[in-house]
Amino acid sequence: MTGARITLLGSAHTDLTRFLESHPDGHEKAAAVLFRRLHICVDGLPDCDRYIATEIVPFKDAWITGSSPAHMAFDLAPLRELFRRCEEEGLVFGFVHNHPGGPAAFSHIDEENERTLVTAIRNRNGAHITFVAMLWANGEWTARTRSGSSPEESVPVRHTLVVGERIVLFGYRKSSSEHDAVQARQAAAFGKPFVDMLQSLRVGVVGNSGTGSPFGTLGARAGIGELVLIDKDLLAESNLSRVRGLMKRDVGHVKSETLKSFIDGIGVSVRVAAIASDLDTNPDALDALAGCDVIIGCTDDFAGREVMNAAVYAYLQPYIDIGLGGMVDEGKDGHPYLRYHYGRVSTILPEVGQCLFCQGVIKDVWIQTQLARRENPDITDEELKERYLEDGNTDAPGVGPFTSASADFALATLFDLVKPFRRFAPEVRRDMYFIDFVKMEINSHQTVGDSDCPYCRAHEFLLLKESCRLNRPSLGKRDEFV
Repeated sequence: MTGARITLLGSAHTDLTRFLESHPDGHEKAAAVLFRRLHICVDGLPDCDRYIATEIVPFKDAWITGSSPAHMAFDLAPLRELFRRCEEEGLVFGFVHNHPGGPAAFSHIDEENERTLVTAIRNRNGAHITFVAMLWANGEWTARTRSGSSPEESVPVRHTLVVGERIVLFGYRKSSSEHDAVQARQAAAFGKPFVDMLQSLRVGVVGNSGTGSPFGTLGARAGIGELVLIDKDLLAESNLSRVRGLMKRDVGHVKSETLKSFIDGIGVSVRVAAIASDLDTNPDALDALAGCDVIIGCTDDFAGREVMNAAVYAYLQPYIDIGLGGMVDEGKDGHPYLRYHYGRVSTILPEVGQCLFCQGVIKDVWIQTQLARRENPDITDEELKERYLEDGNTDAPGVGPFTSASADFALATLFDLVKPFRRFAPEVRRDMYFIDFVKMEINSHQTVGDSDCPYCRAHEFLLLKESCRLNRPSLGKRDEFV
C-alpha cells in the first residue's frame, strides 16, 4: 500500500473537531467516519487512493466503557450496524479520536484498538476491506490506513485535505532540508511548508492549449507534485502563437502527450500523466480526474466544463476555471482593434462560490448545441434554430500574452487557496473575477444565479451516491466501485 489521501469538507472538519474537543473533563472522544474510497490507477503516477469523508457518526456515551485524557475504551456491538452499511454501501470504516493533552502521534493503545476494529470488520465483510484511522491532536490531523489482508501493517497517509473557504493540508511530508534552487524563491516568499504542500498535491489540467500549457509548465516549475493532463486534440500550427512547451515539430501530435514530454524534460520533481480523451465521453479520463486533489479547467468545451462542475461536489475537488472573452471591432483605418478583451478566473469550492451555471459560464442550451455539432459537424445554423439550439459565447481570438496571463492568475489563485495572501477589494468576488487587458483593471460583476440550483444551492450533487460515474449510464460503472 502507498500513502493514501483523505479529503474532508470544511463543515465536516469543523463539526468533527468541535465534537472531539467537547468532553467537559478533557477526556478522549471518538467518532466513526464513513469514507468513500476511490481506487484509481493512472499510468505514470503512483497508486494513491482517495478517501472522501461522507458521514460522521459520533460515538454515543453509552458506547464508551471507559475514558480519561490519555485513553478510551468502547464496545464493538453498537458499531456492527456501521460495519453492515460499509459492506452494503461500498464504504470504508474510519475510526477517529483525539489526544486532548498530546502526544500528536498514535499510541500503543491506538494500535490495539485499530487491530481490534480491523479484525472485527474483516471477520464480517471479508479480507478485501480497508480501514482509516485519524488522530486529532495539537490542532493537527495525523492519519493512516490498514487493510484486511495485512491488519498488522499501517501506512501513513500522504495528506489530509480539508476543503472549506480555502484548502488546508495536514500530515503532508515535510522536507528535512532546504529546497533546491528551483523552489528557493517560493520558499522565501511563502515558506517551506507551502512548497511541501504543493508537492503533495495531484492537480488535473483539462485542456492543454493556450491556458492549459502555460499552467502546466509553470505549475510544474512551481513545485506541484503530480499533474494529470487531459486533452485529446492534436496540435495545430495556429496554436503555436500561444502554447507553451510545444513546438512546430509537434504539430499533428496529441497536445497532452507532447506537453507531458516537455514537462518531463524540464527536469523538476513533478510526475506527469497524459490522457488523450474527452472528459465527458471517456471513463478513464473521468476516473483520472476524480483521483485529483484539485481541478484546473482550461477548455472552452461546454460539455467538459459541465463534468468538472459536477465533480466539484461529487468528489470534493476545488475547481479553478479559466476563460477568455472579448470583442474585436473595425477601426477607422479599416484594421481590427480590441474593443475589450478579458481573462476570467472562476474558483468553485464544494461549499463556497457559485457554480459555472450560476456564474453564466455554461448553459444547458450551449451544451446541447455543442453535442449536436459533435454528432453532425455539418449541421447548419438554420437546423440548430429549428431545434431551439444556439451557440455559446464565442471567445475572442486567443492571443498569447492574454492566455498566458490568465493562466498565471489561475496558478496564483491556487497559491492563494493553499496559503492566502490576496487582499480583495470589496467589489471583487473571490469566486469569479476578470482581468481586463484593455482597461488594465481587475473587476467582477454580480450574477443572480438559480436559487434552486442543484449544484451550488440545493447541493444535490454534494457527495453524490453514484450507481455509475456521476450517475451517467454512458460513462459506466467503475470496476472497483467503492
